[in-house]
Amino acid sequence: MPNKKLLILGGTGEAAQLAQQAVDVFGNKLEVVISYAGVTRHQPDLPCEIRVGGFGGPSGLIDYLKENNFTHLIDATHPFAEQISMHAYVAAQDLEIPFLILWRDEWRAQIGDRWLDVSDMEEAARQVAAFGVKTFLTIGVKELSAFDGIADVAMVVRLVNEPAQKLPLANYECVIARPPFSVEAERELIREKQIRLLVSKNSGGEATRAKLEAARLEGVPVIMVRRPPQEPVDYVTHPREAIQWLNMHGV
Repeated sequence: MPNKKLLILGGTGEAAQLAQQAVDVFGNKLEVVISYAGVTRHQPDLPCEIRVGGFGGPSGLIDYLKENNFTHLIDATHPFAEQISMHAYVAAQDLEIPFLILWRDEWRAQIGDRWLDVSDMEEAARQVAAFGVKTFLTIGVKELSAFDGIADVAMVVRLVNEPAQKLPLANYECVIARPPFSVEAERELIREKQIRLLVSKNSGGEATRAKLEAARLEGVPVIMVRRPPQEPVDYVTHPREAIQWLNMHGV
């Protein structure tokens, strides 16, 4: 039986890559468990234990880590998953176990981009109201309520699953699709839906970058929501660096 046990908090493609690489590199030396919140109802097929569901706050995560004898913790959730990242930080501090954040590089504006950086979703909503043009929301479902009340702006909302109930928006249509997306497909969507403004979180990564290239080519401005501040711990931007970190921390 392995004497080291890793919990990966998943939700990104990088998390799945890390789980696969950890099993490949460490084999029987390391037991790997990856946990998903279950929001998208889709988990990849991986050669390790897959857990789905929440923990019940930082105390629940602490109990889970302690009861299951985890020795290492890596947060590879979405860069905007602030709550679970904070809980992971608190749990790792409480249990004094090695903790790493796998945080992919953020996107940076290129020549020809027309980006307006904003600090949060509320500011993004104010800018959408000010622009007053048909808007493409690519921010997931959780923060759509920030745009409630903007009745005179038509919105196109992209989600990975059909919403279970009516969205908190006055004037919208849904597009259901799962990344990755191609630049040409994104350009076609912009033209077909007559989109004149794009709202995005600065999530980074390759799976959804195409929308930004398409916006640049189609002359569509982008309201880009900045990332929240990260916890003051070790962090890397690539799964292979996380493997190196595990090597350096006793695996």
